[in-house]
Amino acid sequence: MKIEVMKRKEVGSNRVKKIRREGWIPGVIYGHGEKSYHIKLRDDDLIKLIHELHSEATLITLNFEGKELQSIIREVTRDPLTEKLLHVDFQHIHEDEEVTVHVIVEIKGESLGVKDGGILNVEHRYLTVRCLPKDMPEEIVIDISNLQIGDSYHVSDIELPLNVKIEEDQTATMVNVLSPRKIVEVKPVEEELLAEGVEEPELISEEEAEAKEAEESKEKKEETEE
Repeated sequence: MKIEVMKRKEVGSNRVKKIRREGWIPGVIYGHGEKSYHIKLRDDDLIKLIHELHSEATLITLNFEGKELQSIIREVTRDPLTEKLLHVDFQHIHEDEEVTVHVIVEIKGESLGVKDGGILNVEHRYLTVRCLPKDMPEEIVIDISNLQIGDSYHVSDIELPLNVKIEEDQTATMVNVLSPRKIVEVKPVEEELLAEGVEEPELISEEEAEAKEAEESKEKKEETEE
C-alpha cells in the first residue's frame, strides 16, 4: 500500500484546525533513533487506507519528499463524538530491525462442541508479535474445528514460524467452548463500573488531541537526542 504525505509547517491549535477544514489530516513520522517529522495527508486518502488495512501489521509505503519510507500505522486519533479523523502516527521501520505489532486473529472452522450446543467464547481478537518487517503476518488463523465442549485453545497451541515471536503469556486462553449450563447473566459493563465507583473513560477532544501531538513530538525528539 502506498500513500502520499507532505511535510507540515502548520503547528499549533489554530493552524492545525485550519488545515483540517481544508481537507488535511495532521500526523507525524518517527522511527527508532531518528528525527521525527510533522506531516499532513489528504483526509480521503487516509480514510481509504484505513478501510483497506487488515491489521496494524500491514506495511505502508509513504511517499515523502522524494523518498519511499516503509512504515506502519501506530495510532489513529478520532473525535469521540463524530468519529472524524484528527491525527495519525506512522512509524518508519527498517528491514533489518525487528518490530512489535498487533496482529488480528481469524477464527476458522465450526467447533464440534458448538455443533453439540456449546457456546464459543473468544478471549482475544489480537496478538502481539515481534519479528522483522518481511516476516510480519497480516493475520493469525486459529482452526477450532476439533474443539469439544470444555476444550480450550491457548497461545501455546498457535504455530508460527520460528522467526515470529509471540509476545504474550503462553498459557493465556484464546478460544474455548463453554457448556450452556455455565453461561450466567453478566451485568452490563456500565452497571459494574458504577457499582465499583469507577469513572467513565475520558473522551479526547480535538484540542486535547493537538496537545497530545505536541507532547508526543517533544518526547520523541528527546528520545532521538539520547
